[in-house]
Amino acid sequence: MTLHSAIEIVLKNNSRALTTQEIADELNKTGLYKKKDKSKITAFQIHGRTRKYSHLFNREGSLVALANDEKKDKKEFPKKRISNTKSSFEPITNKNIEILILGTLPGDKSLELQEYYGHSRNRFWKIISSITNKEMPKTYFDKIELLSKSKIAVWDVAHKANRKGSLDSAIVQEKPNDLDGFIENHPKLKIIGFNGKKAELLYDKYFERKENLNYISLPSSSPANARYKSGEIIEIWKRLVN
Repeated sequence: MTLHSAIEIVLKNNSRALTTQEIADELNKTGLYKKKDKSKITAFQIHGRTRKYSHLFNREGSLVALANDEKKDKKEFPKKRISNTKSSFEPITNKNIEILILGTLPGDKSLELQEYYGHSRNRFWKIISSITNKEMPKTYFDKIELLSKSKIAVWDVAHKANRKGSLDSAIVQEKPNDLDGFIENHPKLKIIGFNGKKAELLYDKYFERKENLNYISLPSSSPANARYKSGEIIEIWKRLVN
């Protein structure tokens, strides 16, 4: 069975629009579709597949529904619910990573797109391309490839938290990701970089620093951080690779 066929079944069984993460969770739970390498299906894969097969699926932000006529579409997508409970993505990683960059929690635009650092004014991807001396990636797939080739992983300290809007200062009632487990499973890891002060504060709140790792404080790539010009922030981030 193909992935898009499995997605169709999940949506038919639920009779409503689901987020890409809900679809991924359902497929991982039921085993309706299994990857060849037996790894978990991610929301990013659902995002890519439903975008590719746009004649089968309707999308609204991170919500996905089966393609129907216009009247059914309106019923399929519920009215947008305002929720301040936000969850992180799965990490972008592989067994060869040497650098882990930790943020706090995906912003609202990133959650909508189901992409790390999805806001058009976030400087993260420009910074990464600059410090690795690579061309600016055009697609999200290209961005993930850039990280992989550069032996860089990306994740967030918070697994889930309450936050109105996208500001780090608004994060409350957070629950951390299993970063100790991540570190243990990546023996080649040498450096942890904190994308902003809040990420570092949350890390130190829940975890002890490892003696064999180098921890680097970095100015946030967020568009809310207007203190640094692009050139200045890139020079500081070069500490990750130098």
